[in-house]
Amino acid sequence: MRWQMCLDGTSWARLEVRLRGAVGRTMNRQQRLVLAKIGLDGHDRGVKVVARGLRDAGFHVIYAGLWQPLEAVVQAVSDEDADWLGVSILNGAHLTQITRLMELLRDAGLDHVGVIVGGIIPEADVPELERVGVAGVFGPGTAICEIVDFLRERDQVASLDELLERLRNKDRRALSSLLSWASQPELARAIRDRIGDCQSKSPVIAITGSGGVGKSSLIRRLVELVRSSGNSIAVLACDPESPLSGGALLGDRIRMAGAADADVFIRSLAAKPGQQALAANLDLMATLLSTFGFEIILVETAGAGQGDTAVQQVADVLVMLVQPQTGDELQWEKAGLLEVADVVVVNKSDLPGAEHVRTQLESQLTLPGGRHTPVLAVSSTKPEGLTKLWAEIVGKQDA
Repeated sequence: MRWQMCLDGTSWARLEVRLRGAVGRTMNRQQRLVLAKIGLDGHDRGVKVVARGLRDAGFHVIYAGLWQPLEAVVQAVSDEDADWLGVSILNGAHLTQITRLMELLRDAGLDHVGVIVGGIIPEADVPELERVGVAGVFGPGTAICEIVDFLRERDQVASLDELLERLRNKDRRALSSLLSWASQPELARAIRDRIGDCQSKSPVIAITGSGGVGKSSLIRRLVELVRSSGNSIAVLACDPESPLSGGALLGDRIRMAGAADADVFIRSLAAKPGQQALAANLDLMATLLSTFGFEIILVETAGAGQGDTAVQQVADVLVMLVQPQTGDELQWEKAGLLEVADVVVVNKSDLPGAEHVRTQLESQLTLPGGRHTPVLAVSSTKPEGLTKLWAEIVGKQDA
């Protein structure tokens, strides 16, 4: 998907003016766009350029990754409450693949989602793609500003009362829409007024830690572990929102999502600057997921700093991740998150220095006659560490 960016200042200035009037719905939020590569070509440099360009233009972009099965793409569009789906395809199977994709979207009740296609598409095939419902086709050389112009505003049509009734009837699309409503202050207040106490009946487990510590990869393994026991699970994954454009590149899903599974729900959320690595109204979102029927809820913070302790207010169990070679003993003395964590995990424990870090933390977190916080060594390559971690989490829930 070789799409070019508008690089000159004049183009970007015009683009910014257009976006102020075009980006967002009646609910006044940034449009959400899922980008996915289907087919077997093995590189994604071009689609990542598009993702960054749309993020900088103010969109919330969820990148679903390479080699995506059509069913998994449709589930991502539904759960993420996407306004648009952008598909990159280079393997020459666009007529059959896109036709099937449009059928799956219709079957899932996602006719309202706009679909755009990028890649090396012969001009003669464009009318057929449009006939099956594709909104736009963008070939090599298309500038980002042309794509942005095309992504017009879409209106929210359902009423709140209708969505809540559908939620009670286990309508997954209504759940996705309500999570979007819950991200907006005024609409969130209206939902709270309707549903009352915002305490989730399902346990909420939060995973926090600095950027790059391995939160998303660990959550994927935990999701697999939970599903192996037959429980349903939902994930609220926070990534940072740009303080300049309001856009966001929401990349956690690429590390978590596998095959489509009706008992797994993953929602990507943008965390505004200054909100302690959390998206707004997570407690309300957890309640909506619990009302729908998900038995376990995981929350992933954006990359958190030492003082980002607000996550404890939304979690029944708070798990903090650290990794080897991230500081000396003085860093642990300063880390406020350690004081509120229920479980501390030395992640990537197969790396050198992991045992030394674990020993340091155990010494720091074991106080005579005081609170003891368990410190576990976990590696995604060793399932026994994950099993011990989940047993510890379950024990904390029951305590």
